[in-house]
Amino acid sequence: MADADFSRAPRDPHPHPAAARGYGKRSVPDQATRRRGDFDHLRPREASIATYIDRLPDGSSMDAKTLASQLPAYGQAACLTALRRLSEAGHLRRVTERIKGDAGSWNWVTRTYFSRTARGDDWWETFLAGNLPGGTGPQPECGGRGGAGWARQGA
Repeated sequence: MADADFSRAPRDPHPHPAAARGYGKRSVPDQATRRRGDFDHLRPREASIATYIDRLPDGSSMDAKTLASQLPAYGQAACLTALRRLSEAGHLRRVTERIKGDAGSWNWVTRTYFSRTARGDDWWETFLAGNLPGGTGPQPECGGRGGAGWARQGA
């Protein structure tokens, strides 16, 4: 007990910034189990960033500026390009949705969905429509289809 260092503050296991409530990373269902080499089919930069994103908890901020601040090897432009390439490879979907705010005004928001397993466009469209087996799709509190509609970004 004499060796214990009580002056050190407990370290946050995920120092990556969280997005505003209801935003940030959203994991999709039915992903393969995490294992070494999940992103070996990608270029090294994209694989590195995908591995980092995969380990983030849901709700983490995933914009290029935040990723660049947390990954010192990459700048904002590199992170933005990597996010685009992850979308093209089927690991990421950014979806723009129009929602009604607390004050009654309409706002455009972007939801970001991430999958460790690469998915085709058909799978993403089915997921976003909520038509996967078992009715799996975006949850209402995460911006499910309710109201104004979706506009796909990325791929």
